[in-house]
Amino acid sequence: MEIDKALNYFCDLIDELPGIRSHRPPKGSGSSKGGWYFPLAHYAPEQLGGLSNKRFAEGGDCRSGCNKPLHIHSVFNNLDIYNQGRPTREGNLPETMTVEQIQKSLAVSETVNSRVIGLPAFKRFEKKYIEQCADAYRKVVENHTDLLEDNSSGAEQGGYSASFAGR
Repeated sequence: MEIDKALNYFCDLIDELPGIRSHRPPKGSGSSKGGWYFPLAHYAPEQLGGLSNKRFAEGGDCRSGCNKPLHIHSVFNNLDIYNQGRPTREGNLPETMTVEQIQKSLAVSETVNSRVIGLPAFKRFEKKYIEQCADAYRKVVENHTDLLEDNSSGAEQGGYSASFAGR
């Protein structure tokens, strides 16, 4: 309950900012995100002059990206989990389909990491601290043009849980 209260308060504060839109149930819906495991917000770089979420994250208390898309994970593309003599992704292909056909890019899935930021994981409703975090986001938004000079998206974003670490 306290986590939900804290993150909803934070989302109320940042939803007024351009480029960021919280990801939560609609107000008054009776739904809750409960423990808010890995809270995220939608990021619209076009509203901030193309500022990458990686660069945005340097100024706010957040992370850029989320989990990488599963269709590019090595578990499916490199490992032969079922000992079929080929990677799992190819293991049960219909005879009419080629490996090249399944290795096509999934453009939307592959761009999600550039359009998501991870929010602070508040565990308690500490109003002053939550407001300080929201102020950091506000400052980044207000000064985004200054950040565009070095706007590289940097290293590859996202990862996988420890049990599915890419190898």
